[in-house]
Amino acid sequence: SPTWRATRRPSTPPPPAMSETYDFLFKFLVIGSAGTGKSCLLHQFIESKFKQDSNHTIGVEFGSKVVTVGGKTVKLQIWDTAGQERFRSVTRSYYRGAAGALLVYDITSRETYNALTNWLTDART
Repeated sequence: SPTWRATRRPSTPPPPAMSETYDFLFKFLVIGSAGTGKSCLLHQFIESKFKQDSNHTIGVEFGSKVVTVGGKTVKLQIWDTAGQERFRSVTRSYYRGAAGALLVYDITSRETYNALTNWLTDART
């Protein structure tokens, strides 16, 4: 079943419940500028519904969901990072060990699109 958790400082995800089994575990990041909808996308994926209202993420939010892919059970850990520059040093600590990243931008803001290069560089370092 989906879980949702918010945290303000670096931590590791909770250990899996005893009844939870899966074949693979992958960590993914959702990164991009502030106000681009990262938290809303994560909430939609985990809870299958959009948030009616959303505040800026402080630090990192964490969600997980177990899915079946090709007959295998896969647990996805998805980390939603704060987009504000003042949290950049904190959120970078969460990049380690990620299998991939979803880069998010606002289609009505060229500035958030142009910033993707910086977000991608951060994720790769």
